[in-house]
Amino acid sequence: MGRAKQQQIEAWERGFICDENLNICTQCFNEEGINKFIQEHAESVKCSFCSSTKNTRACPLSLVIEHIITSLRYEWGDPNNEGLPYETREGGWQGEVLDTCDLFDTTGLDIINDKAKQYIISSFFDDMWCEREPYSLRVDHTFSLGWNQFTNFVKNKSRYMFLNAKNTDYNPNQHDEMNPIKILDVLGEIINKVNLIKTLDSTVPIYRVRIIETNQNLSTAKELGPPPHEFAVMPNRMSPSGIPMFYGAFDLDTAIQETYLTCPDKKKAIWGIFHPTKELLLIDLPEYSSIPSLFDEYERENRSYLKFLNNFIQDFIQPITRDKFAHIEYVPTQIVTEYFRYIFKTLEGKPVDGIIYPSSKNKGKKAVVIFATSDQCIDSFPGKNFNMTNSILSLTEVNSKIL
Repeated sequence: MGRAKQQQIEAWERGFICDENLNICTQCFNEEGINKFIQEHAESVKCSFCSSTKNTRACPLSLVIEHIITSLRYEWGDPNNEGLPYETREGGWQGEVLDTCDLFDTTGLDIINDKAKQYIISSFFDDMWCEREPYSLRVDHTFSLGWNQFTNFVKNKSRYMFLNAKNTDYNPNQHDEMNPIKILDVLGEIINKVNLIKTLDSTVPIYRVRIIETNQNLSTAKELGPPPHEFAVMPNRMSPSGIPMFYGAFDLDTAIQETYLTCPDKKKAIWGIFHPTKELLLIDLPEYSSIPSLFDEYERENRSYLKFLNNFIQDFIQPITRDKFAHIEYVPTQIVTEYFRYIFKTLEGKPVDGIIYPSSKNKGKKAVVIFATSDQCIDSFPGKNFNMTNSILSLTEVNSKIL
């Protein structure tokens, strides 16, 4: 086989053909994943497409185009290979199909040098693209469907025996459907995969607020901490009746807003500042996670996980009206919390001590629930007994104000 023939076969296998002597630099792109790739594979300071000399890093164009095609094929494919039907009488492809230029726009591939953009597009052999496996749900949609089915199942069908009860909404023969009860394990895997574990040490203040009558007063960890089991009658977002937990925040304003319900009569907000007595491991749920670039070869595998996580967290923290149905609406998040408390383990095999989550009452701030009982909250400021045995949080300061 001749050299020219061999090069032609290699070009078809790669999906493009270009001049191997051309280089391209980061100044030609406005795309983080592509620029990271160029930086890592830079062999020159001279770009074949622009005259920029300021901090220029350039690498062979053939490597960049190969990287672009490999990245696109992670989520997109040739309509012929993906089984998309083509009907002449019905107007062509029976599904969404994009040309390469439109695909660049859809995927956020911003090539700001027009000369480079036209060259790259013309180098592709494939000009038509559709989503891979167009008749299957995307992974993040499968997870979201699983979460929705899980919430419906535990709220309306089987609350206490859901692990073993048969869910008639689940069809195991559907290849892109998951057993809803597996969503708990999916959440655990995602939290470890994208590293949502945070450590709190004894220097971090945690505010816990109680709303009381103006003539009342509270001063001890027993009074300001979570109630004893026999008095934990009100269900909350993460704790059902009878299972107390420590709810707090990292700033006073958020702690008050998370606790206070506006009423016509004056009330007193009294708060204790607690500190961990030992290092705590907490799951830190972000309000929103940035979705990695499709062209980031190290992080793009997390795209589906983070898309689902964003949707899950918004559902997890949505405000719930405290009416007679509130205890039902809280059930899914209470089960998730119990899973995190008793089953979930970090990659190092350690259990977690609580969950940090976006406040639903104070945008941009965080609230926290710590798996601590009344007995595990102790007094540690002057004049109070200080006993570290089995403790998790210590009360160091008490203040109040009239609302």
